[in-house]
Amino acid sequence: MENKRTIIIWLSVTIIVMFALPFAVAGLASECSGMALCMMLFLIVNPIYSAILGYRCGKDIKKMWNLPLVSALAFLAGTWIFFDIHELWFIVYATVYLAIGYIAMAISKYLNRHVQKS
Repeated sequence: MENKRTIIIWLSVTIIVMFALPFAVAGLASECSGMALCMMLFLIVNPIYSAILGYRCGKDIKKMWNLPLVSALAFLAGTWIFFDIHELWFIVYATVYLAIGYIAMAISKYLNRHVQKS
């Protein structure tokens, strides 16, 4: 029960960060500030969130391995829907976020295994 609750919480946060934030930027910000907010979102917030999510998923890979993939897909859906631009570079961003998540997951798993052996 605890594990399902954790997954639901992380899915909710993923939807907020990767889906709702692009909506907020596209709908609420002016053009000038919207561009700056988009760059902050794409280059700072989303990669950090992907690393945090991947690190957390590395503690229970068997049950949470798919959350970095869901996060990247939520980003792609959010940007394509709310920015109304089907730019292929968003796929590159999503792929980078996916790679960051899985690399952080592998590092977390390696560190957990190394600490358990010690």
